[in-house]
Amino acid sequence: MKVLLLNPPGNKLYIRDYYCSFSSKADYYWPPQDLLALSGLLHQYFSLEVIDAIIERLTEKKLYQRIRENQYHAIIFTTGTATLESDLALMARLKKEKPRLQIIASAGILKFLGEDWLRQNPCLDALLLDFTEATIIDYLRGERGKPLRSLIYRQNDQIITSPERAPLEFAFPVPRHELFPFHRYRLPIARRFPFTVVITSLGCPFNCAFCTAGAFGYRQRRLDNILEELLYLKKLGLKEILFQDPTFTVNTKRVVSLCEKMIQANLNFTWSCNAELKSLNEEKIKWMKAAGCHTVSVGIESGDEAILKKYSKPISVSEVREKIQLIKKYGLKVLGYFIIGLPGETRESIERTIKLAKSLPIDIASFAIATPDLGTRLRQEAIAAGLIPPNLLRFDSTDFPILAGSNLTAEEIWRLRKKANRDFYLRPDYILKRIGEIRSWRDLKFSLSNAFNLFRK
Repeated sequence: MKVLLLNPPGNKLYIRDYYCSFSSKADYYWPPQDLLALSGLLHQYFSLEVIDAIIERLTEKKLYQRIRENQYHAIIFTTGTATLESDLALMARLKKEKPRLQIIASAGILKFLGEDWLRQNPCLDALLLDFTEATIIDYLRGERGKPLRSLIYRQNDQIITSPERAPLEFAFPVPRHELFPFHRYRLPIARRFPFTVVITSLGCPFNCAFCTAGAFGYRQRRLDNILEELLYLKKLGLKEILFQDPTFTVNTKRVVSLCEKMIQANLNFTWSCNAELKSLNEEKIKWMKAAGCHTVSVGIESGDEAILKKYSKPISVSEVREKIQLIKKYGLKVLGYFIIGLPGETRESIERTIKLAKSLPIDIASFAIATPDLGTRLRQEAIAAGLIPPNLLRFDSTDFPILAGSNLTAEEIWRLRKKANRDFYLRPDYILKRIGEIRSWRDLKFSLSNAFNLFRK
């Protein structure tokens, strides 16, 4: 049986990142984590191919040609809110041309769309709710007519679901990174190439009102399973890792143990990760640095205390300053995430966010537009307040705002987001600092490309 793992084409550099999807704000791109994990699960049982149509710059026409040339039995495609409509339209055309082709969707949002959405989209045969579950193998082998954990699928005129919950600890066979065009993936904060992504956990134990990851709960991957993948990546010649967990730094003992194992195995990766500021302490940071970490990406979100409290961000502005100083003490770089345009914000509160970003010793600032992600309290409140219709499923945190309240119009929010980028990145001292960090032609090329793409939006 021939199975295709597909990252569908798009007219932008779309990142389908399982929990949310968006178009790249600058010139960066990494492989979809769900397709990576599935490559490890499926390659022993099926003839497996991967097409990353985004990074390969494939048009739909060229993709159709590739699919026609191969007799695939099933396609598993990754999707997300930024591209849901176009992805579905593509699958509908494929299904019309190849009615016997099994088409399976994978994305975190499918958890919230559920069986009704599968009924509404007859081009799809199944929804994969958890890319770490081996039940997808049973499904592809035809073992159907019974509940399969983490799958919702169509069987004749029935929709079959499973009430089973996934275990809190998980593992999966080592992903086949060599099937992906990893030499094409790029990341401005990376120190070395080629690079790829690895996950050590799923979901998030925190419940910020604007973030969908908290709605999944928190599950940990077995440390021996992580190390197995890292050893495999070293054999492949990979040099840099992005640990793409929503929150890599939840548990001190676990973080320290993983770092110790990486050092003992002499892996010598350089790497970066996402961290929750409140969870960081000196012990974690010290061990992360020793194991090769060079950059920590943290959610700061707002410089307004009232906004932080309203949206359940578990940190104050003074704590933000304290934690970032602690990170910088160990010589790590900091990428700060900020949100512009949350309901209830005013021009003054957004100006406080911009002022905070400029005052912090962070190296990169990412200013995203507030989006009503599925599974979040922000979405529920936005629907209740009449700010968005309940059926709104397409949005992108780098596009023009779709959320606007009584304080600010969408146009004002968009202008303030552009102002945030200008005020942060066009400071003479910041520009001189970045020029001083350029060490190669690759660095210069990335810097120019990212600057062009950032200010183009």
